[in-house]
Amino acid sequence: MAESITAEPFRFFKIILQETLQDKKLRIPGDFVKKFGDELCDVATLRVPNGCVWKVGLTREGRKIWFNDGWHDFVKNHSILKEYFLVFEYAKNSTFDVLIFDKTACEIEYTCAEPENEKQNDGKKSKPRKVAYEDEYKFVAVLEEMGICISGAYKFLSVEERQRIICASRLFRLENPSFLCIMGSTTVLNYVYVPPKFANKYLNKVNGSIKIKDTDGRVWPVNLAWSGWCGIRKGWPAFSKDRDLKAGDICLFELIRTEGVLFKVSVLCHKHASLE
Repeated sequence: MAESITAEPFRFFKIILQETLQDKKLRIPGDFVKKFGDELCDVATLRVPNGCVWKVGLTREGRKIWFNDGWHDFVKNHSILKEYFLVFEYAKNSTFDVLIFDKTACEIEYTCAEPENEKQNDGKKSKPRKVAYEDEYKFVAVLEEMGICISGAYKFLSVEERQRIICASRLFRLENPSFLCIMGSTTVLNYVYVPPKFANKYLNKVNGSIKIKDTDGRVWPVNLAWSGWCGIRKGWPAFSKDRDLKAGDICLFELIRTEGVLFKVSVLCHKHASLE
């Protein structure tokens, strides 16, 4: 049985299209609306890392919801262009924390217009955090700086996929040793491959039953097994089915507890990047 634990924030991201800029509004992903649409009020609050706060009106059409009135002002203030990458974390009460990445896959330097928006702190500009996605070794180095291991499969990732992984990893704000897995058709159904570097350092003497905590605040029993390589197997199919994981989803496994091993699993669903 799954044990109840504090739920974690829900996140999604959007890639800015030319049509988005022309329409001067941004559609919220359908899966988010299904889960939280009924609790959204008519005005949403967007917060960026430098403390600036933006009020943006929401427009509804059936089960579809857009950021609308005020959205274009938000776009203009941050000089958002086609192919920019925005990550939204829902903080409840119709409030979203937003990270903005430009075409070079770097986080922008945030500015705050006055007097339309309020500042929650001293209003100082945050410095852009630059990372290299095209060089696979620098990509791995960036992840390792955040305490994240990834398997050799990263060599087959596109630049866009690496960008998505770095953005997701930053947003999850990990505090403990972690490893990352991109769901493929086999891993979704049967098992999760644990990178050897992580397994040998943190799980060398672990074999058998462990637990994973999902983003809905529940704990699931799974089995860690070694057979030439380390993997999470028995119990994983039930977790995957319950979370409706799909190929392309990113799962970050954060090692919360080493005695009676417990991983926190954060998921960024590939479908939330929908260009709808």
